[in-house]
Amino acid sequence: ERLGREERGGGEASLRFMQQDARSFRIVISSEARLLHILRCVVRYRAQEAGFAPSDVDCLTMAIDEAASNIIRHTYGGRPDAYLALEVRTFSDHLEFLLEDSGPRLPPDAWRSRPLDDVRPGGLGTYFIKCFMDVIAYDEDYAGGNRLRLVKYFSPTGSTNDESASQKRE
Repeated sequence: ERLGREERGGGEASLRFMQQDARSFRIVISSEARLLHILRCVVRYRAQEAGFAPSDVDCLTMAIDEAASNIIRHTYGGRPDAYLALEVRTFSDHLEFLLEDSGPRLPPDAWRSRPLDDVRPGGLGTYFIKCFMDVIAYDEDYAGGNRLRLVKYFSPTGSTNDESASQKRE
């Protein structure tokens, strides 16, 4: 089920939760950067609950925060009157994060990070997302705007946030 944007009244931020089942959780917030802490708390809680190591919890939280920040900054241009949805799904072997927005469709290569030898502040969010996540998939068939699917597999040996971890890309 897709949730529509809630109207903002009196300067209040829009926020909506939906528990779809015991393994899925969806939250919709207005596109205000000041609300990203709510998404970070949801991601942190679900990753801890799933049993990820503390360093992986931090990395997952940072990756989702970066992706959501990019939506607010680049897709919406900082406009606070749009919405951003995050769905977290728990499976037996991984967590899946779906980020949705209703902004203009992005070309598939829009999530490309800049070269690391281009040393300057900022602009490495996409690089960090790619380092931390096992699967990154842009849903080109999503009719409502943009949908990004990020997956992190559970590691039976502890932290998956090392250079030897295999990276899967769709």
